[in-house]
Amino acid sequence: MEEQHVAIDMHAPTGIMEEIKMDMTSAEITRAEEEDVATDELQNFIKKLGEVPGEPFEAWPVTICRLPAWFHDYDKELCEPKIVSIGPYHRGKESLQAMEEHKWSILRDFLARNKNVSFEVYFREMRLLEAQARECYSETVSLGSNDFVMMLLLDGSFILEWFSKLERDQCSDAIIFAEWVSYGIVSDLLLLENQIPFLVIHRLFVIQNKCSQNCEGLCPLLDLIYKVQTSYLDWMSFRPPKLSCSEINHWLHLCRTGVLPDIQFEREQRDLLTGKSYFRALNKLPWSKFLLKSRAVKSTSSEGPEGINIPCVTELDEAGVKFRRKREPRDMFDISFQNGILEMPFVPIDDGLKIILWNMVAFEQSQPAIPLREKTLSSYLGLMDSLINTEKDVAILVRSGIIGNYLQNDEQVANFFNQFGLLFVLDYNDHYLHGLYKDVKRYSESTWHKYRARLMHDYFSNPWSIISVVAAIILLILSILQTYYSATK
Repeated sequence: MEEQHVAIDMHAPTGIMEEIKMDMTSAEITRAEEEDVATDELQNFIKKLGEVPGEPFEAWPVTICRLPAWFHDYDKELCEPKIVSIGPYHRGKESLQAMEEHKWSILRDFLARNKNVSFEVYFREMRLLEAQARECYSETVSLGSNDFVMMLLLDGSFILEWFSKLERDQCSDAIIFAEWVSYGIVSDLLLLENQIPFLVIHRLFVIQNKCSQNCEGLCPLLDLIYKVQTSYLDWMSFRPPKLSCSEINHWLHLCRTGVLPDIQFEREQRDLLTGKSYFRALNKLPWSKFLLKSRAVKSTSSEGPEGINIPCVTELDEAGVKFRRKREPRDMFDISFQNGILEMPFVPIDDGLKIILWNMVAFEQSQPAIPLREKTLSSYLGLMDSLINTEKDVAILVRSGIIGNYLQNDEQVANFFNQFGLLFVLDYNDHYLHGLYKDVKRYSESTWHKYRARLMHDYFSNPWSIISVVAAIILLILSILQTYYSATK
């Protein structure tokens, strides 16, 4: 933009000259103020850049993620706590204030278990963990230092004291041990957004019980957790945690580890230790192989760029596949297919289980260090999503003893498993149950099995049909014999 030169008449009246000078001075002042504002903003940007945790090209050790907004929009019951807030993400919600106030009485009980350790000692130890704990969250926590440290102490002591009361059968506190409250707390403690780092819980336990901070194997804390938590996760074959306390990220991570098959856990740990990661696995596969399924394409059984998928239960039933409840399974992932029979462990579907499964899968999906093929729970829910399209599929699995439906109707069960395909990603060419998919697909597409299934369905589906077929065969044989003897006479 070219500068505009204003010719000033030096013989103009004095008043006009003063006004021109004042206008020029105001413009210069305004320009200077704008430059000062720009400089201040620049300094703020530089300050914010300097506050980014970690070093360049260094991974931020995030283990507690805030879920995307559309997850909450789709079904907030699976994401948000109903009774108690743990950690910063849901702290301060009005609906959770009753338990927030009760945490102080829980803290008092916690401190009373070892009167030789003062409140100041616990608070000071939590302050030492502040920086490390803040880095575990995917979002910058806006709480001031004292508030954040106090939150760690309140929430960590709440978890420990709640489990201690359960283990010692000190459940007279109706505020947290009423049946509906206690069940709600279990669900809330397993929400991905409702976690604090396990190192906080472990440090509090160590201080209170004066045990080693470098525990290995089944330490007293993990022993306490296993005794209590197994009653809530019994159907999932929950076993003693396989990690040391220093390797556990948070409560949800601990529970997921306890339900993994041994072989899957060993492979996952080996991959993590050897440096194999999600990104290395990702680079080996073309992007077209990754499928974020929707209901529109979920029932396909073709093998193409979307990977191997299988038909739903109703279609498999028509193709001659039988469904059977597995007796004494090793774990919830002990699924097998042989001679046209798909055997699966029993799974009781209720509101609590929906929360547990959904959040364990959300944690798996949030961790790039877990290789794709080791996302075991994702693979399990992917199978259930493939098998179940409608309430008709659920009804067959209920009759087979594979699903126990404790929701209002079969449609709600179908809707829950269908949510997986809308919100999570699974590589259908390389996952835990990939071999089973191939076997089921091959069997269901066999022409002989389809004709055999149709024959059994049309003519041998009930006793009267069987009697009619047998009678028709006898009549046919008699007719042939009569024709033969008539011809030989």
